[in-house]
Amino acid sequence: MIPFFVFFLFHMFHGGKSPPSSRPTRLLALTRQLRQPLFTFTHHARSLKTVAEAVAPISIEDFRRDAFQAQRPLLIRPSSKPSTLSPCPNQQNDANTQTNTLTSPTILPALTKWFNISPSSGKASLTPYLDTFRSTILPYELSFPNSAQVLGFMSWLQRSSSSSSPTASSDSHPNSNSNSDSDSQSRLALAHLLENYITHHSSSSSSSEFLILDLPLHLLLLAHHYNTSLSSSSQTPPNPPLTNLYIAQAPLSHLPSPLQADLPTPLLVSHAGRGDIYSSSIWLGLQPTYTPWHRDPNPNLFCQLCGTKVLRLMAPKRGEALFRGVMASLAVAAGSGKIRGEEMMKGEQRRALEGAVWAGDGEGTDDMMYEVTVQAGDMLFMPLGWWHSVKSVGEEGGINGSVNWWFR
Repeated sequence: MIPFFVFFLFHMFHGGKSPPSSRPTRLLALTRQLRQPLFTFTHHARSLKTVAEAVAPISIEDFRRDAFQAQRPLLIRPSSKPSTLSPCPNQQNDANTQTNTLTSPTILPALTKWFNISPSSGKASLTPYLDTFRSTILPYELSFPNSAQVLGFMSWLQRSSSSSSPTASSDSHPNSNSNSDSDSQSRLALAHLLENYITHHSSSSSSSEFLILDLPLHLLLLAHHYNTSLSSSSQTPPNPPLTNLYIAQAPLSHLPSPLQADLPTPLLVSHAGRGDIYSSSIWLGLQPTYTPWHRDPNPNLFCQLCGTKVLRLMAPKRGEALFRGVMASLAVAAGSGKIRGEEMMKGEQRRALEGAVWAGDGEGTDDMMYEVTVQAGDMLFMPLGWWHSVKSVGEEGGINGSVNWWFR
């Protein structure tokens, strides 16, 4: 039976005449519409697209055809957990056998040499092996350098640098046999260097959100130990962990030879194209970590070593339109987006780009936005010119690591 108010509406629309019997479908449709609420709310305004996946091992011929030449992103997942992987034997670079050669995340010894995974908690930690290379100078990024977390870490460095401190024994680095004089001096020197960097930056810049500094690997090792000691502390409330400290885009060529050997060039990189490698970098830091919306001038093979990251990607033309739209809204001249500029990591540019790319679960983003999650052992191929932004996922202060190669 047709509700009276529906009949009344049709009566009004048709000048007092009854609705024609030949329109039952239209009448039923209107009845259904009137029974619906005026507004409906959904969790996803636009759904995010997913990237094609393959399980290692994958032949170079398949990779070349389906991803490299096709200019399509591809996620390659390992066939087993990284904890069960073992370094593979030396592989031949014979061009005659390249199409039959298989590739797998087992070719990255750093997966198991640099990181330990706790069987009970599943948390990752840095291995004592890395302490051998503590003096290696690397490029760091530090967001919010004047935060309470950073000040707390610097205070800890100063306290633990004194061998006479009652907490020196418990604060000593787990990768050191004892709180030696050299280790104490290193901690104190790092505390002073950090303080000087932050003081100089604060006095010379109107923005205090982001800092770039060149310091030894020892800084990250100590920061990671500091966070670990906080998680096991009985202090109430516990001090917040140090976050947003990131060894970002550190060239592999700047690493000591043994660490470079832990990250051999994947066969996909050396054989899928011309074999030209333009650059390669490590990304290692304390969560959360973030890389802004940008594009690379060459194809990119991104490999996750530890922890989890989420990437959002978009094809060249759509990605550039999003970038230029954000820049126009800020009345800022849009560059090429090929450089991971400092201005993208702070202030209005960071907030605007981050909001445009990461708003909700795809809400407000372009309907051609892709999202992919990478975990330890995963490899993600991003074609030439594809725009992307990267965020870590997981416990604040936890360790997260990646490596990538740009090639053709």
